[in-house]
Amino acid sequence: MRTESDRTISDRLWAVAERLIALGGLIVLMPMFLVLYPIVRLGSSGPFIFKQMRPGLGNRPFGIYKIRTLAVGSEKATALGVDGATTQVTRIGRILRELKIDEMPQLWNILRGDMALVGPRPIPQALHDELCRKIPNFERRGLVRPGLTNVGQVCVLDNALGDGLIDDWSRRFEGELHYIKNRSPSFDIVIIFMTALFFLRKAKRALRGGKKEMPAGPLSPDTIQVADVPVTRLDYDGVVERVGEMIEAEQDGYVCICPVHSIVEARRNESHREALLGATMNTPDGVPVVWAQRLFGHPEASRVYGPTLMLELLTVAEEKGWRVALYGGHEDRLPLLIEKLNERFPELDLALTISPPFRPLTEEEEVDVERRFNEVKPHLTFVGLGCPKQERWMHEHSSRFPGIMFGVGAAFDFHAGIVPQAPGILQRMGLEWAFRLACEPRRLFMRYLTTNPRYIAMIARQWCRRPVRRRTETEAELELSPAVSS
Repeated sequence: MRTESDRTISDRLWAVAERLIALGGLIVLMPMFLVLYPIVRLGSSGPFIFKQMRPGLGNRPFGIYKIRTLAVGSEKATALGVDGATTQVTRIGRILRELKIDEMPQLWNILRGDMALVGPRPIPQALHDELCRKIPNFERRGLVRPGLTNVGQVCVLDNALGDGLIDDWSRRFEGELHYIKNRSPSFDIVIIFMTALFFLRKAKRALRGGKKEMPAGPLSPDTIQVADVPVTRLDYDGVVERVGEMIEAEQDGYVCICPVHSIVEARRNESHREALLGATMNTPDGVPVVWAQRLFGHPEASRVYGPTLMLELLTVAEEKGWRVALYGGHEDRLPLLIEKLNERFPELDLALTISPPFRPLTEEEEVDVERRFNEVKPHLTFVGLGCPKQERWMHEHSSRFPGIMFGVGAAFDFHAGIVPQAPGILQRMGLEWAFRLACEPRRLFMRYLTTNPRYIAMIARQWCRRPVRRRTETEAELELSPAVSS
């Protein structure tokens, strides 16, 4: 685990850059502070900028600076934190806290060297002591300087208090530990970029009156456009239910499992784009795809991970007697997958398995594959050819082959036990790509180097171009009606 004493030359150069950024930020924000000063003083008689002692590097106390958002004398009542229901927050304070503007004076702490741009957020001493008692190793937050922002700052909508306090901070602490172990200037830059998107989303939501809606995609009410790709917002149960309905109705089709790579590939490859647009359904395989869905106003969106979806469908297939086919995978690895699936699903009707050669099939081979599929008539076919090959294959063959196809990519190797899956905490944080890169650097380095930054740019561009829908007079009256009637 890297501490402040383990810093490399690039770390030290980044620390200098952080101070320069903080200085520039203070200069740019000075006019805003002057405008906010009288407004904040109208809401609270306390000082505009105040100082609080909080644990910092080495868990030693230091003073952080904040814009006042609480009524005078509220410090004791809010010692364990503040949530959306806290009554001590002033009206202007709620807006400043929503947009994180109250934290901006901490740029001075960064300039002084007390804090960094990215790191565990400094928390009140009473909360720190409580969490150290309840969460093992919580004091490790002090191994690095606290930060102005971190992953939790942009992924957590509100603080949990009361009974949910420990669970909420346990999840946050998992993310903080991961950051401490893997921190680097490049990791910091990614989090800073995410923070900028978070701030823009908050500002735009405030300008349109706090509404969180977006017109659904053109294909169905369950679809959200992510970089011009229609992605379903159904969860695992919803997808399995939809598949069951299609099988009952004897409908054929194919489902594309969409990580970031697939979304970006659709922008630069017309045939892949046509495959996604022609799919029965595109599911959000990657956590960054889910983040985009939530960014565009659908907080209920959740991940539908290809390997997990495959297991969910196989469970139902075993119960209902659906015939299953496997197409793809290495010739020497497919038997391992079949063995593992037979152990896990002993009653499963695994009717057809084909490992095609790593070259285009001849005309005779194509005819033979089509014949075998039509003889067996599988209800479900799992295709493991990798993106974008499997999407194009399903698009080209779905009209000739019976049943529903699923492009599950690396799921074959995962379930065969050949390639390890990322730990759950990394998957939830959207950092599965980093784990897979460590496992397969030669195959994945250039893919991630070219796709991840481009995906961020595509989502940012879509967000900036998203129209702001103003409330109609009728909607405004409906929102006010409960207050009027009371």
